[in-house]
Amino acid sequence: MAPLSQRRTIADGFEAAIVERVARELLNISVQSLLAALSLPTSTIQRKITNADRLSQAESDRVARVLYVLDHATDVFEDRELAAQWMTRVHSELDGLKPIEVLDVQPGYDRVRDLLNRAAFAVGV
Repeated sequence: MAPLSQRRTIADGFEAAIVERVARELLNISVQSLLAALSLPTSTIQRKITNADRLSQAESDRVARVLYVLDHATDVFEDRELAAQWMTRVHSELDGLKPIEVLDVQPGYDRVRDLLNRAAFAVGV
């Protein structure tokens, strides 16, 4: 999807059900774990899922970061399961946090992308 199309999709808000799919089907973690990692309010998101509402732009942006990083990690590790495992395991260069736990803010997202780029080009990770 082109960057401007991605922007529009995020601005319009993802369907809230995407949270369940990302957590359970792509990352093999609980919805609560995903929401906690992204600093998203559990009760609000659960209500949106139940009511088939859309996520806000900010909520959608955080979920989009997970999808972008998972896609990038899948390219780097050439395996979606390995990518999901990498995202949900503690990393020494993230001060003992998991990559997914720092995606809630731009500097964390940038750091995770940097780690993946270093791994892709075999620069010490």
